[in-house]
Amino acid sequence: MKPSSIGLVLVLLAGCTSERLTLTPDLPPERVLQRSVSVQQAKSTPKPVSAAKPWPAALVSLSGPDLPTWAVAAPKPSGVMSRTLTPVQLFDKVSPAVYAVMMAGRFRGSAVAVSSREAITNCHVVARAGAIVLVNAAATHNAVVVAADSTTDRCYLRVQDGELEPVQGLRDYATLSVGEAVFTIGSPKGMVNTLGNGLLSGLREMEGVEYAQITAPVSRGSSGGGLFDDRGNLIGVTTFTIQDSQNLNFAIAASQFWR
Repeated sequence: MKPSSIGLVLVLLAGCTSERLTLTPDLPPERVLQRSVSVQQAKSTPKPVSAAKPWPAALVSLSGPDLPTWAVAAPKPSGVMSRTLTPVQLFDKVSPAVYAVMMAGRFRGSAVAVSSREAITNCHVVARAGAIVLVNAAATHNAVVVAADSTTDRCYLRVQDGELEPVQGLRDYATLSVGEAVFTIGSPKGMVNTLGNGLLSGLREMEGVEYAQITAPVSRGSSGGGLFDDRGNLIGVTTFTIQDSQNLNFAIAASQFWR
């Protein structure tokens, strides 16, 4: 089959934007990355940005204010939980570690606490000027970005008041297996701490970055939410979906935040 009949659109899942990143392999000899920053603009012809990167490069060059440089900002959680949980037990155990991210009074996505002061999220969730507020059923905190790598869409947040309730377990990408049951907790459409489930349908390494491909549903606003195994270990942070497809959703591996 000729690749010229295929168009691939990656959609970042921040809550209050409609950013789309379109790849058009029908423009030989190389795929052209095109970007539109709103639904209205997407209807016009996008401007080519890059002609050399394969499609994971769609997560590169996010707009917004200057972000701090990348550094591992929190110790890696050392625990690994081994007891299988029911969905009710899992949500009760891990949902306090997942916070909705609000900026200018609007839901932008989510973040997952990995220490008493730091949380991890996607940079495209917080790459806009404005104060950051983390919210869940138990608490509200003000936060700032303290480390960022927009190339891989990894950002650390640090709270300025109070303490977070961090995840209790984390698994490295190398320990994951296709076919595992997985659960998402995030804030799609501003619905704080919504639980979803599905399967780990693929393990993908793209441009040196490791991703979990999942069938669990995601929607706009799911970015930065937690991806957990059936024992409540954090295994990923939900990042993007492929538009006009069925359940082709992706989370950057949680262990990437400690590299």
